Amino acid sequence: MDEIKIVVPGRPVAKARPRIGYAGRKVMLYTPEETVEYERRVHTFGRLAMQGRELVRGLVVVTMRLYFARRARKSLPDTDNVVKAILDGLSGAVYVDDQQVARIVAERFIDRDERAEIVVEEVEYG
Repeated sequence: MDEIKIVVPGRPVAKARPRIGYAGRKVMLYTPEETVEYERRVHTFGRLAMQGRELVRGLVVVTMRLYFARRARKSLPDTDNVVKAILDGLSGAVYVDDQQVARIVAERFIDRDERAEIVVEEVEYG
């Protein structure tokens, strides 16, 4: 399988913890809207990269280069939470489920243009 290269423009967003909401007496858990929107954006760009291809069904290695603007250096999100948002966004767009991820490489950089550059490769482990 060829590498699947995806660029998601804009500031990478960390997956936020579920929040508790109330509807009358009913307690509900929900995912914050910023997380939902970012995962949708990742999903959309993942699907665009997959045009003409079927979902990957084997194990994958996912490499991420996360770029943030210099002004954001003091308030950078936790890398592991950004990774989780991206992996969830790619589920159903590039691979069937994020359980297929055998290895993750993630690096954070400072750059004028905020974005996430993602490479997905199918691998075979004996």
